[in-house]
Amino acid sequence: MSIGLFAQNNASEAKQKYTFSDFFDALDLPTVLGVGFTPNGIESATFNSAMRLGWRHHKNYGTFVYITYDTHSNTYDSLLIQGTNIRNGEVWYNEIGMSVGYRIPLVKDIKAFYEKPYFHPWDVFVSIQPGVSIATVKNIENYVRSGEEVLDELGNAGISGVIDPVYEMKNYDNVVPTLRFSAGVEWFIMPNFGVFAEASYTQHLMPTIIEQAAINKGEIKNPSGPITLSVGLSLFFN
Repeated sequence: MSIGLFAQNNASEAKQKYTFSDFFDALDLPTVLGVGFTPNGIESATFNSAMRLGWRHHKNYGTFVYITYDTHSNTYDSLLIQGTNIRNGEVWYNEIGMSVGYRIPLVKDIKAFYEKPYFHPWDVFVSIQPGVSIATVKNIENYVRSGEEVLDELGNAGISGVIDPVYEMKNYDNVVPTLRFSAGVEWFIMPNFGVFAEASYTQHLMPTIIEQAAINKGEIKNPSGPITLSVGLSLFFN
């Protein structure tokens, strides 16, 4: 009998070991689309898209971690952005961060659920995400021609020999730290496929180049960030 109990204990311990297969099955690949606006009113509303790679301790409850790459663009008007010579234009944002959050199951008896978990289709979640936001605007600069280009343009200029000035647009970037707060609800259509809706607010911890221009102009006093409403798909390997 002791041999049998020893064998059962070994089998039980083997099942409790966390394997690479368990880690792979816990990976989540959400795709997210949404709309956003800035409460301070200095930029236009925008559409945003995001790609995420996540890990969940349990698929539809408990802790989770995401690495997120988010991109969106806004337009701005009549702002004197330091280091640039464009007053009305478009700013592109690339945001990168790592979020940590928790999912709470939407069940009738949550105490009984945690004592003996089971698959359920609905949960709500909250998360916090430190990261960075990279704002990019355009700047117009004189284009420096090569010697060959000068000769070609002189040949095309004809008798006048006048070469028109040529310009090029270059990117002007700045990076600021951010903190994003998110909350949402998720519905699993199948055990490995779900949909979710999410609301989030991103706080810029330092002014972006757009916000700094607005602060200098007296339009706003402090940096803020966008509010975003999004929908997405939760995709699992198993």
